[in-house]
Amino acid sequence: MMRAHLLSRVQHTCEISQRTLLTPDKAYAQGFGGYGEALRLMWSGQYASAASHAAAILAEDPDMNGRFAVIRLWIEAMAEQADRPSLRLVKEMLLTLGRANPEDQVTYFALRGLVHYELDELDAARFMAKCCDDEPANPYCLELQQLVANRDGHLSFPLLSAAPLVDYYHWQTIARSLLSTGHRDELNLILSCIREQCPVASLSHLFEYHLCIEAGFYAAAALVAERMTELYPDSVDYRYFQAYALFEDADYPAARKVLAKLLADGHGDDAEVIGLLGHTHAKLGNSEEAARCLQRAVSLLKSQGLPYSHLSLELSDVEEELRGDELDPTLTMPQQTRKWLINLSPRRYNELVMSSTDAIERLLRPMGPEPRLGDICFFATTTKSPQGSQWKIVAIYMVDSLPMWHPVDGYHSVLRLVARLPDGLPVDIEMADDLPSSETNRMHKRDQHITYGVYELDNYAIDIIEEAVHLSREDMIERRRGSAQSRRPTA
Repeated sequence: MMRAHLLSRVQHTCEISQRTLLTPDKAYAQGFGGYGEALRLMWSGQYASAASHAAAILAEDPDMNGRFAVIRLWIEAMAEQADRPSLRLVKEMLLTLGRANPEDQVTYFALRGLVHYELDELDAARFMAKCCDDEPANPYCLELQQLVANRDGHLSFPLLSAAPLVDYYHWQTIARSLLSTGHRDELNLILSCIREQCPVASLSHLFEYHLCIEAGFYAAAALVAERMTELYPDSVDYRYFQAYALFEDADYPAARKVLAKLLADGHGDDAEVIGLLGHTHAKLGNSEEAARCLQRAVSLLKSQGLPYSHLSLELSDVEEELRGDELDPTLTMPQQTRKWLINLSPRRYNELVMSSTDAIERLLRPMGPEPRLGDICFFATTTKSPQGSQWKIVAIYMVDSLPMWHPVDGYHSVLRLVARLPDGLPVDIEMADDLPSSETNRMHKRDQHITYGVYELDNYAIDIIEEAVHLSREDMIERRRGSAQSRRPTA
């Protein structure tokens, strides 16, 4: 679609949709003010209350004016909570309502397609979107087609049609579609239209906030978030957004003040709030408070089965600062230092060579459950030469944390850079023969690190590497004298 044509379609949509957005004030004026209240609850992030409110409205008067907007809001509220059981029940209810109301069957059909979409039942959603091709004037059919087009990466905009946009979530869907496809001028037109019709709606403010964050205008983002908290003081998300923007703007005292207000309001069990407070205390030099908050956040994320590696890295630094010269309690018992070879793809190898030292000084990498504090890791890749395959070591790291569980990628470890070898250190190391498949399956849990290209080196391999380092220095001296003969050791 040509940009000029798309801009023209957006302008036309805004013109025919002037004053058509179903706002809370209009809902009150038309006799179903409960919908307006449910919208406000959604905008403040109180999704459970909004879902209960919508359900109560429909139970009281299933044939009310604006019932489709209420059902659409209900679906959105349940999707925000990932309430899949309730979504499935609503899907069955919509099927029954469609059969009982032939004149509205198409709209109930499209709403049911939206539920399929939110349940990730994409084949059903695609089929139902296709069935809506003959309904160009039904905005719920158009929204279903728009969502499916977005999911499949098709650059089309069914919602920009001759039908005016009335439902708030239709405006939200087209705005998100324009943002994801990079059409900023068109997006600004849509957001301006929303602001004009409903200044208290959260959508335009949220977009403005995230666009400021994306552009690095953190002070501006903090002001936008503050405006959102004034509109919806009960929202945890908006206050967190404000604190995050202040943190990124390096205004740590102000960020701590906002986060402290959230704690005072009873949000001490929110892992993201506690975690950001821990980061803020760390920046302010309050190591004891930082450690306490980060430990609490890690514990909360663990209990919820969520990743916590991003907090563990900061916690490791804070605890190291607190220990000072004291011995790390995890190292009080003597343990054998193990050495690991990490097989890099050529692309990762080049990234490690070309990146700045600051960018690679500390890494977080899947390593399996076995590596321990103090273990040594050799990052290397295999290269081909006339003499055959060989390993080339590009960097040496030390394990700087205990393994940390990640629900998708398994165990991660923090690694600290010891040395980087930009020219690479060639070493011939033989890999042990693969285990038989039955034994491999039996050993899989113990040898999980092998899945990530991590292999343990024996002492003989370490001797080979040490000799390679020694001879590499001698080779460099000899090359300076005019001799290029290599004396690489082989195993």
